[in-house]
Amino acid sequence: MPILSLSRPLSQHQLLLRLFWMRCVTTLAQALLVAGAIYGMELSLPLAPLCIVLGLMLVFNGLTWWRMRLAQPVREPELFFQLCIDVTALSALLYFTGGATNPFVSFYLPALAVAAAVLPSPYAFGLALYSLVCYSALTYLYRPLHIHDQDQAMAYHLAGMWVNFVMSAALITWFVTRMSATVRSRDTQLARAREQQLQDERIVALGTQAASAAHEMSTPLATVAVIAGELRIEAGRNNALTMYRDDLAVVEEQIAVCKTALDRMGMDVQVRRTAAAAALGLSDWLRHFVDTWRLRHPAISIRLTLPQGAPDLPDTSPACDQQLIGQIMQTLLDNAAQAVAENGKVDVVLSLQKDAVANPAANSAIIRVADDGPGIAPELLKRLGYEPVRSSTGGKGIGLMLAFATARQMGGKLTLATANAGGACATLVLPLMAPDRLLPNQKKT
Repeated sequence: MPILSLSRPLSQHQLLLRLFWMRCVTTLAQALLVAGAIYGMELSLPLAPLCIVLGLMLVFNGLTWWRMRLAQPVREPELFFQLCIDVTALSALLYFTGGATNPFVSFYLPALAVAAAVLPSPYAFGLALYSLVCYSALTYLYRPLHIHDQDQAMAYHLAGMWVNFVMSAALITWFVTRMSATVRSRDTQLARAREQQLQDERIVALGTQAASAAHEMSTPLATVAVIAGELRIEAGRNNALTMYRDDLAVVEEQIAVCKTALDRMGMDVQVRRTAAAAALGLSDWLRHFVDTWRLRHPAISIRLTLPQGAPDLPDTSPACDQQLIGQIMQTLLDNAAQAVAENGKVDVVLSLQKDAVANPAANSAIIRVADDGPGIAPELLKRLGYEPVRSSTGGKGIGLMLAFATARQMGGKLTLATANAGGACATLVLPLMAPDRLLPNQKKT
């Protein structure tokens, strides 16, 4: 009987395909057993009915092959019907070869093992009941084998039982071990998915806390801005406060920066995406972003390398959401600035991976941020971006967690590594086309 390979989760259509190929092998094995019994053991078997049963099995398998070429989905009743045909064919072969006295009568068991593994309980119990009825009928209705030598008949029976046990044990053991491997693989995948869900929930909670903190900080920050402005005006009038005029101007500038950051956190997502669609191309945007970041860190030497003739990204690309890319780049560059010493160096390299002819969906933009700092300890590489990690500079790794989560939401990937020449290297890979926006002829099959 057909035994299915379940080393990975299979769809109903794949199960039907496995049934087709296993039925081919089973029919061939049954034909060889019939030929061996007739020509090898010289048993008197009804050759014509046996050939008709085997021929009908081949015809049915041909119809199964034709049915698999249709686009209609495969349902559980169809798989149940396929197994019922296999049980019926086995019962017909046993009827012409001794019925329940045939040592191969226990071949019903592998079929039941398959049904119990791939079908719902009602169908599995239904097939078990049908097999029981067929087995019971074969104890009374069958064509006996005429072997006049009792010793030879017993030898044949014992040999058949041995072959039957070996084949049944091998099939069931192989099938159960493959099923166990599949269950373990699914459990591992579920554990990883559960861990990823918990991590995403933690990140969402951090984002909620950040939004709440931004809302709570807006009012006192506005009050501080008003007081700082009044003090600066008063310093222009009062000579005793003139020496603090420049400091108050700096305070106002920093308050303006904080208010801008809070406003950016509170922007509506749809507004950000609409603005991003009309923004600059990735190369121009990255050049502008690095120039802005350089003003905030004048002591850090940053070098930007852009590809020649880099095209602008289409608005269907996840990478066109420059607000999200800016959040990731801000975290990576700030971490690099903290890692390097005074007058340290940071390299930002943009490259494009193109495969427009073979697979346009594989096109991606790659942004690498490398520094000449001390690098990242190997034990921290496995934790950074996945859990809070306290650093020597006072950080807790929450920014990297948000950066990793943002990259995943955009369909990209963020990785950290220690460069061979020293320092750390962060690689951000972003797809140039969203998978759900592909044209019909570009979708993967």
